[in-house]
Amino acid sequence: MSNAKQQAESEPTPEFNQRCIAVLRRWEGGDLPFKEALAQLTTLSQRADAAGETVNQGRAEQLLAYIQHYRGNLDESIYHNKRARTLYHRAGNLRRVGIIDLNQGENYRFKGDFIHAQHLYQSAQRISEKLEDTGSLTLATVNEGLILLAMGDNAAAYRAFQKGLALAAQYPQDNEIQQQTYRRLMSEIRHGLAVIYLRENNVAGAWEEATSALKLAERTGDAILSGYAYRTIGEVLTALDQPPEGDYSADPDDYFRAALDSFRSLDAEAEIARTMYAQALSLAARGRRNTAARKLQHVMIMFERLGMVDDANRAAQAQRDVT
Repeated sequence: MSNAKQQAESEPTPEFNQRCIAVLRRWEGGDLPFKEALAQLTTLSQRADAAGETVNQGRAEQLLAYIQHYRGNLDESIYHNKRARTLYHRAGNLRRVGIIDLNQGENYRFKGDFIHAQHLYQSAQRISEKLEDTGSLTLATVNEGLILLAMGDNAAAYRAFQKGLALAAQYPQDNEIQQQTYRRLMSEIRHGLAVIYLRENNVAGAWEEATSALKLAERTGDAILSGYAYRTIGEVLTALDQPPEGDYSADPDDYFRAALDSFRSLDAEAEIARTMYAQALSLAARGRRNTAARKLQHVMIMFERLGMVDDANRAAQAQRDVT
């Protein structure tokens, strides 16, 4: 069997894929309640399983993982991604295995399990390089940069973002879906660079990158990207000598609240805790040390519950510093 024929046979059938996508689009458009979308995709998965249609079942499981992820049900999303990966691997569809690794990395990143997420992103990168898939390689590279950023490795994160910029320059923008993906990539990169510049005390550069990240995020409608950008703007505002001119609020708490609203909409617990930690440091820098200490105590408990040991230790040290 030729490679082209084998690849075609390891893809979902067009008819089945259309049924899955129709459910997804109705849910995204608000015309189908979440529970009904879940039920319909589950039925499609069960029917494909009964018919022995391995790849079709994998596609339904992939979309079940997708809607559970955006609902904030990360454990359920992880479960369905694992099922989808097993099915795609059994069918020999390496491209979709790589996509699942990338999606699963997002789940573990939101849960705060950064080591597991990094391994998945690296797996997705290896698969993308083997298949010469620039788009997926760019996504995996940028997301690994965000993991490195969260782990405090600024130099490695900067290299990942610079590689991401070079790859993004080759990313196709032939349709609206590709254009939206490009905006998401650029928003993540700009956010990452803003954090690095802020850590290096390049406040002007951080402000430029953070506001650019927010503008891109707003065009995508992505809650996580907006949360990143809002949080970083709050941090940069704390460090600025003068409030920025224009339409931006001069109160950092406005942006921390907006970031928390964004992350809570997806139950992104690790990012909620990190945002509260950033806000506590901002409060301390603005002289509100008692409020900061109480918030740090709460954040420390959250980090411990999530198993984020390094973050919990940083929160504990910060609490000692402000009391």
